[in-house]
Amino acid sequence: MRRSDRADHAQHTGSREAGTYDTILIIRLIIASVIFAVSLIINTLPDLVSVLMMVVSAIVAGYDIVLDALQCVSERDFFSTPLIVVIVTVLSYIIGFGYEGAALVILYQIGLLLIAYAEERTRRSALELLQYQDESTVNRITELILRDGAGSMNIESVMGGSAGTVLKYAMIFSVVYAVALPLLTNYSFRVSLHRAMTIVLIATPMSVVISMPLTGIIGMCFSARHGVVFESAALMETTADTDIAVFDNAGVFCDENPKLTDLSSDMIDDNTFLTFAAHALYYSNQPVARAVAGVYTKDYRLDVISNFVDIPGYGVEVDIGNAHVVLATRELFVGRGVKLPPDKVEDGQVFFMTVAGRYVGRIVINSQLNVEADELVVGLREAGVSRCVLLTEDGNAESRRLAEEMDFSEVYGECDTEKKLRVVSELKTSAKGSVLFVYASGVETHSAADVDIRVNRRGKYADVLVSPEYLANLPFAVQICRRMREIAIENAVFAFVVKTILVFLSIIGYCNIWFAIFIDMVAAVATILNSIRVTSESLISMFMYKTGQR
Repeated sequence: MRRSDRADHAQHTGSREAGTYDTILIIRLIIASVIFAVSLIINTLPDLVSVLMMVVSAIVAGYDIVLDALQCVSERDFFSTPLIVVIVTVLSYIIGFGYEGAALVILYQIGLLLIAYAEERTRRSALELLQYQDESTVNRITELILRDGAGSMNIESVMGGSAGTVLKYAMIFSVVYAVALPLLTNYSFRVSLHRAMTIVLIATPMSVVISMPLTGIIGMCFSARHGVVFESAALMETTADTDIAVFDNAGVFCDENPKLTDLSSDMIDDNTFLTFAAHALYYSNQPVARAVAGVYTKDYRLDVISNFVDIPGYGVEVDIGNAHVVLATRELFVGRGVKLPPDKVEDGQVFFMTVAGRYVGRIVINSQLNVEADELVVGLREAGVSRCVLLTEDGNAESRRLAEEMDFSEVYGECDTEKKLRVVSELKTSAKGSVLFVYASGVETHSAADVDIRVNRRGKYADVLVSPEYLANLPFAVQICRRMREIAIENAVFAFVVKTILVFLSIIGYCNIWFAIFIDMVAAVATILNSIRVTSESLISMFMYKTGQR
């Protein structure tokens, strides 16, 4: 939100956190209200005294609004709410509507107090959503929402810009209206100017965008309650438009470090076979290398390793001493015309080893599937994500098997880190909406995706952190993002509708200045309180679901 939309509001809110400014402001408003009431009730007062009492009432209640207005002028922000309030108040006194000018200032300040109170209550409700989360998550999300702009969304800029444009056109219309009404009707310039000022006051954008940062904060807290921590509300807004979700298999669906479950050789003893395998895989970062490294406890002799070739998804080829060693999947050996014994393994991936072209044995690794991710792809499709893509380090045959087992329709095998980032970039260029990249580790930079999601409690370059035990909640987090945006739009539309009705009533003479500011402030408070509905199910979605069921 621009300073012109909430400069005074931000100042008051910040001061009230100390508790002193609230008390002083309330006392000022009580004194101003008493003076205002006396000037209205006692009819025997001279007109000049009555006007002076109304001026004093306005000064007591709103001298700080004047200071804000002067600061806005110094910043060349001529469409700020405080400046418009001050101008309308002064003009009200000039044209003989002093009581409305005084009421405007008092009600405006009361409205700011109510808005601040509603914001405080809503923020408290947002943090209460985290009461069942662990301390580290609570501390992290608290730190995030206290950061400037954490709750801001792109839609806030769009709505704020639109409201600013509406205000400019409203001013032009008001000038034309103030001049034309007396010329075309029997109304005086005093009446037409009064109505025109009311229209300009109504057109100020504060109530349209005031609730949006709170809507974003509630969305962040509600998502964090389910173990999905977004860095900002803007990222949640981006996630709401997800078209493609790209998943790195390692650490997300399968163990990042698979287990070595079997090792057998008819040619050499197991220790020698394991030593050959460990040295052959030393420079590789494929899953089979991590599995072998996890069980090999002896020292490596790097001087015997030469001519290493990594074949992503299949295995490795290397010289160990004077022997040429190939450790790879059956798929690679079949392509080279090498005959191997038949597989007898039902669970796991088999890698065969040849030394100097002769088969010597095999190893079997197994990656335990993450049970938290069983329904992940199905859930994302139900949440509206059109494409789910799997990236694996395995060969094409194993990759297709994994994709089928986990319900992916698209899969890319033989992926090292560089290829994963390249695939994400290519998918981004063809995406109609946002692209999510979900990974566990191995990526130490931002990808080309719109949102990088790391399945971990920490991540330097990640936009979103998902605790592994909460991975199944990712589809629900996408729904929260869409619900958050829906509420933000709902609040903006509501405020615009209220303003439209007030403008119409002002044109026909059924809305004066104090009534306009009162209803506008009530609308602002209503949108703030409505923000908590991010945590409830969308009535629109429920209606569409029930209609579809029929």
